[in-house]
Amino acid sequence: MSIDYLIIIFAISFATNSTPFFGTPYTLVATSFLVKSGITPLNMIEVILITAIGAALAKSVMYSLGYGVRNTFKNNKNVKFFSKFINKRSFFIALFFAALFPFLPLDDFIFLIGGAGKASLLKMLEITFVSKIIKSSIEITVEAFGLIAISDLIGISPFLLGIISSIVFTILGIVLFKIDWESIYTKLKDKFDLFYTD
Repeated sequence: MSIDYLIIIFAISFATNSTPFFGTPYTLVATSFLVKSGITPLNMIEVILITAIGAALAKSVMYSLGYGVRNTFKNNKNVKFFSKFINKRSFFIALFFAALFPFLPLDDFIFLIGGAGKASLLKMLEITFVSKIIKSSIEITVEAFGLIAISDLIGISPFLLGIISSIVFTILGIVLFKIDWESIYTKLKDKFDLFYTD
């Protein structure tokens, strides 16, 4: 694949992942360039690696945002709750799966909390890179052989789908931050504790 395409793919992957809760399907854009260049094993590997690197590095922006406004967020109920888990194994496991999860910007939320709570940025980036490799491998493969054909069939371009997705994912990101996670956690904990005591 041409270096120009790879630079564009990296820039799109970084830009869309560094914008808080933007959620544009960067793999779909990358897949468009892949299809245009020709689907070969080498091209596939290059696109997967470049999207994963761009997406993972971009999360440092969300981390920095959380770190920069930590004094503002210090009394936020969700920040206080999640700060209890920062740098613990459960926090990094949650990050791994959040970075894998499609459609919802859960990893944005965790990086924001991680920055506010001064979690290890290097470890968070390492975990996110592995997750993004897996995510890109799955999504780009499926999109290359399916989603592009569906987009042509229904007459909606991948770029238009990206705009629509961005609006939806931005709203979802705001909703996620507003949810009272401590209340949900307490209810579930009480429910399962009661279940196991019986």
